[in-house]
Amino acid sequence: VEAAERAFTIMTSEADWKGTNDATKRNDKLLFPKPISNGIPQNDESILHLMYGHEGSDSDERVMKEVSCRTSFLPAVDENNVLSSVVVSGMSDQNPDIMEERSDDLYKSGWVFDVSTIERQTKKKVENCGGLGYIDMKIALYGIRESGPLRMWLPFEGPSHDNHEPHDDKDSSSHGASHWFSSLVICEANEKRPEKACKLDSDIQYSIGGIDVPQSKVSSIGGAGVYLKRKTCYSIPIPAEAQVTQLSDVKTSDGKDISSNTRSQLSNQNDSYGLLLDITAVGQDVSRKNGACCISHVIWE
Repeated sequence: VEAAERAFTIMTSEADWKGTNDATKRNDKLLFPKPISNGIPQNDESILHLMYGHEGSDSDERVMKEVSCRTSFLPAVDENNVLSSVVVSGMSDQNPDIMEERSDDLYKSGWVFDVSTIERQTKKKVENCGGLGYIDMKIALYGIRESGPLRMWLPFEGPSHDNHEPHDDKDSSSHGASHWFSSLVICEANEKRPEKACKLDSDIQYSIGGIDVPQSKVSSIGGAGVYLKRKTCYSIPIPAEAQVTQLSDVKTSDGKDISSNTRSQLSNQNDSYGLLLDITAVGQDVSRKNGACCISHVIWE
């Protein structure tokens, strides 16, 4: 309500309020008021910053930094920045028609873009009635132990500054991932899943910038990261030893060069830097029957 009242005051007091007053920016910084809710869930500090902003010069202000997100959910606002656009290797060759059932052999050959059985059945039902305006679809990457590692390269999309130019020394602190990235969140599709379905903390091994992340360090996100009492979003800490990787140096998880098509898909700037993220299903009980591992959103700041 306070935000709406503030907007009303600006719009009614200034004739050219769009051109002369940007209520959300000051010195090119995106500003918001501090949260006024009393029941904000307890989360890691990096997640609170990601969701509500960093404290600004004024204690009542919050500064929002550049936040990047990739998802495969439909509808896609930007077709060039969907989840597949950050995948380096580990996906199976699959029919782009998401309504086609995925086979067990396909899952064993790599991670698969798929939807839940309920989602596919619902889509078929509404299509028989002309669609009924049902344009959304919870498409996600699914994988099991046999799928192998899924490698992603998350481009740095924040504002550049002088000390973001890595030096020739590969061990320099300027190559440290935590110098470039402050938080990383992985989410699964927000839908009803079996109790034994893959859990994004205990059933997956993450490697960031070449460094394995202990499963005990992966933490669930309260509040918005919970759906139907199931934890759906997790914070993956960025190891202090993790390094950023220049696009020209990116290789597949088994050390092979990537194709020119994959490289251009990741970024049109070959000298850009990003964070390598490897995701491997390791849980002994992870299977299609119990519920494969599901990655629907990757968010980073």
